[in-house]
Amino acid sequence: MADDLLEKCSKLKLSDEENDVVDLGDSIPQEINEQVSLMLVGKLITNRPFNTDAFKRTMTHAWEVSRKVVIQSVTANLFVFQFFHWRDREKVLEGRPWCFDQSLLVLNELSGNEQPEKVPLSFSPFWVRIYHLPFNCRSDNDMRAIMTALGHVITIEPDALGLSKFRRVQLMLDINKPLRRTQKIRGKDGRIITVDFKYELLPFFCFMCGMMGHGEKDCPSQEEDETNCNLGWGLWLKASPRKGRIKYLEE
Repeated sequence: MADDLLEKCSKLKLSDEENDVVDLGDSIPQEINEQVSLMLVGKLITNRPFNTDAFKRTMTHAWEVSRKVVIQSVTANLFVFQFFHWRDREKVLEGRPWCFDQSLLVLNELSGNEQPEKVPLSFSPFWVRIYHLPFNCRSDNDMRAIMTALGHVITIEPDALGLSKFRRVQLMLDINKPLRRTQKIRGKDGRIITVDFKYELLPFFCFMCGMMGHGEKDCPSQEEDETNCNLGWGLWLKASPRKGRIKYLEE
């Protein structure tokens, strides 16, 4: 019986109709181009169930767009966002990272040739603070050298006097990797020292593996014996509110 079934399956072929290719040409109507140029695709990084209607209401309210925004669900965690003015779209991109219920929303632009499920959604911008830097290791070139190990550097916040407790750098982080906690660097005197990282607007993440999107209970790295689990990450990775920052910049 099984051999007969395998033989029948091996003889199955696509019909000629399924192999036909429909040529859509290379001409794209202007209105379609304009519509696609105002779209974003986003994925909510969570394995927890959430209220889709509440998500749409919350994001629409948080973005405060001048025109409206239409949010269409593609799959459970995947959405397409249609804006109606380029300023609204740019405002949302520049305001990243965005979160809903402490879960990160990863956004990406479109060229128009992608299927929604195939849009790469692995990177999101974050402001990262670097602590415990020696006074002679705070230049922009030093920051770029240190932070390139974490991700693509977008912006380095100026620190003309070099008196701040930390340097602040905006990066495109790979959300499929654990959060980096420290980095060893060789100082100007040749000694190897360790600097610490903190992340602004950090969403829900696992204290066991350092990955965003799940907690310790759902962590694939969790050991069967929970008493032996090692929590290598914690709330210290979240940057505190920037109290006194404006006063410091004024001074």
